Amino acid sequence: MRQLGAIRYLPTSLRVVRAVLRSPALRRVELAFLLFNAVEFGTWVAVLVYAYDATGRASVGLVALAQLVPASVLATFAASLADRFPRRRVLLGGYLVQALAFGATAAGMLLGAPPIAIYIAAAAATSSLTITRPCQGSLLPSLARTPEELTAANGLSGTVEGLGVLLGPLTAAGILTTATPGTVFAAGSLACLVAALLVARLPRPASVVAPSGNSPEEPHGHGSVLAGLRVLATESETRLVVGILGLRMITSGAMDILFVLLAIEVLGTGLSGAGILSGALGLGTVLGGAVTFALVGRRRLAPTLALSAATLGVALFVLGVAPPAWGVPAVIALGGIGYAACDVAGRMILQRATPDAVLARVLGGLEGIGLAGLAIGSVLVPPLVAILGIQGMFVVASLILPLGVAASWAGLSRIDRRAHVPVRELDLLRRTRIFAMLPPPQLESVARRARWITVEPGEVVIREGDVGDRYYVLESGRMRVSHGDVELRIVSSPGDGFGEIALLRDVRRTATVTAVEACVLLALERVDFLEAVTGHEQAHRVVEQVVRERSG
Repeated sequence: MRQLGAIRYLPTSLRVVRAVLRSPALRRVELAFLLFNAVEFGTWVAVLVYAYDATGRASVGLVALAQLVPASVLATFAASLADRFPRRRVLLGGYLVQALAFGATAAGMLLGAPPIAIYIAAAAATSSLTITRPCQGSLLPSLARTPEELTAANGLSGTVEGLGVLLGPLTAAGILTTATPGTVFAAGSLACLVAALLVARLPRPASVVAPSGNSPEEPHGHGSVLAGLRVLATESETRLVVGILGLRMITSGAMDILFVLLAIEVLGTGLSGAGILSGALGLGTVLGGAVTFALVGRRRLAPTLALSAATLGVALFVLGVAPPAWGVPAVIALGGIGYAACDVAGRMILQRATPDAVLARVLGGLEGIGLAGLAIGSVLVPPLVAILGIQGMFVVASLILPLGVAASWAGLSRIDRRAHVPVRELDLLRRTRIFAMLPPPQLESVARRARWITVEPGEVVIREGDVGDRYYVLESGRMRVSHGDVELRIVSSPGDGFGEIALLRDVRRTATVTAVEACVLLALERVDFLEAVTGHEQAHRVVEQVVRERSG
């Protein structure tokens, strides 16, 4: 499905929800984000259904392509808005622009405007969606009051996005049972307006916190895509894994179109059926995202990738050979589990195969390749369906990813054999409140960058008034935290961390931390800590400017 390039849907505990709900600002931002995601995925189904009904089967893939291309071109510009203007205003403005764009599309559909005008308006609406995610990601650090609250907000954002993948298509399906795609877009416009009202009066951020520098090795935007492609030309193992993830996105683009055709032409469930099938895939994706937490610390990931690809392939094959009318949503949900697990396992293998110095560039290139894969899958389906039929095309789609993994098996196994998995670091980080909720690829990345240090009794690890440069997690021993002559607390439980205030709030150390006995600590540098807890790289560039201003 569109925008599901990277699965980030986290299982959220009640403790996480309570942590976010205690903050009125975070509560309103997350509710608005839920509406945004429901609108994004619900209207995607609606525009494909409209294209089928208005201009025929052959146009559906082209309409999908027409939505993707402008959005991908504008994505970099939209992301930069949060760095150039106050983020509260950008977020509010984004929701208002979306309400206007979806409203204009709805008006065109309901008033019978020419289809080409509808497609242009829908493409504008889709492009406006690119404003929200980067802005929200870079705004959360300034709204959170503690690192735990920030991590909880990022975790809840992932779960909210997963709910949007599920609720958006199902809501569209419900509307389409009695109304038209235009009504879906009208409801989306209203939801965006409500989202704008929710974020209209957010508090003024105290400061923007992010790493103190942005390495030239970590470009962004289109430059990142091109740099990533250059790296792929020289790194064969990286190219192998990226190729598999690209095949996954081709399959994703094909599924978007095939579900519409399956619902209308094979199952006879009408316009609403496409929404139900997309919602079923969303449910499977959410479940698969939760299941992948079992991958943390696992050395051999190639078998998991193969099993995930086979699960998706079998589901699509069943839909092509003998789709059980009563069980199609369940089959699709099962395929969604494989779809999600394939993404997470593939990205973890990619991290292990790629030198850390070039990983950011590769991930940038992967995003561009993913969009290209979606476009290819969407465009190829209609002409191939004309030759093979809908169910024949399902069979073809079912083979794409499993055959890709099979052809790459030797290389994947070689990566598994050579992989260094930071098991000890992962075990400790999973005990921390801050890092326990990170998705598997990100948690393993943090663990790989952390370093062990040993301190002797009486040694000062952090001194009040110093510049903050690291975050520490205790593995063994006892540490005394004091402010002046007053003891604040004793750090003694494995997984207890300290040093986050100076890093998160960009202030000097607020307390002294001294070893009471011999201790073993896991240290994480400032840049790596903030990249992990903020969950968004856009903040990197902002703080570089802030530091220059304060230094000047």
